[in-house]
Amino acid sequence: MPTLRPALAIPLLLASGCITTPPPSERALVNNELCAQQLAKGDLKQAEVYCDLGLEFAPQYADLWVNKGLITMYAGKKREAKQHFIKAIRYNQEHAAAYMNLGKLYLDEGANGKAHDSFQRALKVNPDYVEARYNLGLTYINLDKLDKAEKEFLTLIAVDSNLAQVYHDLGIVKYRQGHKEEAAEQMNKAVQLAPNLSADWWNDLGAVLMELSRFEEARQAFGSCVAINDKHPQCLDNLSISQRKAALTSSALKEIRDTQRAENTPSALFLLARQYKEKGLLSEEERAYKSCLKLDGKYAPCHYGLFQLYSEGHKRQSAEVACKNFLKYGSVEEFPSEMETCEKFLDARSY
Repeated sequence: MPTLRPALAIPLLLASGCITTPPPSERALVNNELCAQQLAKGDLKQAEVYCDLGLEFAPQYADLWVNKGLITMYAGKKREAKQHFIKAIRYNQEHAAAYMNLGKLYLDEGANGKAHDSFQRALKVNPDYVEARYNLGLTYINLDKLDKAEKEFLTLIAVDSNLAQVYHDLGIVKYRQGHKEEAAEQMNKAVQLAPNLSADWWNDLGAVLMELSRFEEARQAFGSCVAINDKHPQCLDNLSISQRKAALTSSALKEIRDTQRAENTPSALFLLARQYKEKGLLSEEERAYKSCLKLDGKYAPCHYGLFQLYSEGHKRQSAEVACKNFLKYGSVEEFPSEMETCEKFLDARSY
């Protein structure tokens, strides 16, 4: 089963509107704007200076309290941030940003019921609030209310069809509903919209494709994942597995395999082993050589094939046995370069 987790990639909005009464003074308005600007730059210290100054002029100005909440939230002081958002709601019960950010804190701490209520309240104030609707969808996933999560994500896509994150998370919903084909379709839309945004998205897509036995597509997905992050452990493992499965199930290889097995001669099985070698299917290659030698234990090319396989795999003892058998049954007239390679291997002092 793939590891599928929704990611919070849509940024939070700064406090900006939904004020039922004008700010009590020009100075409070100016300092709130300066606070928001510094927040956008990531300068929390300077942002707090402006917010605190604004609150001296207007201690009941809800926008300032929301921005204070964002400052403390970004600083990791979640309990303090929660208090600031609650205070903003006390001063303005129609402040959508306060509800949304309070809900985000509840969502992060696993209080899904409270998060749900906060996001619902934000949307009641402003039905166009993208962040609130998105986070409500995530909350429904946590509550295992997948049909409701699906509805929220579809609503977001109806408003804006370019939200890559939403397509990915809709894919998660579809997967958990058991609709794997639809899950792959939605996840594919996400990576097509933002191909370089997330290696994990490609891994999730590849994992679903693997379950659908669409191995070549899965291989391509894991390859895209590794292209973004060449140290991604899951993608590296899955890429190897998908390459193997894609090769084994390819129609061309299947035709060759069926033909050579039907012929069932040492030379046919040797050619089959070489096909496996080209595809990197080492276990299948080894089995083909051994099947060849069961038919004819003196068939030198298959002994040499095992020698190559074992020497490249750093299995010296097995390589020596295969090499000696090749020298025993092969001839220098037929295999001059192979004989030389084998002899040098046996003469070498170190491996």
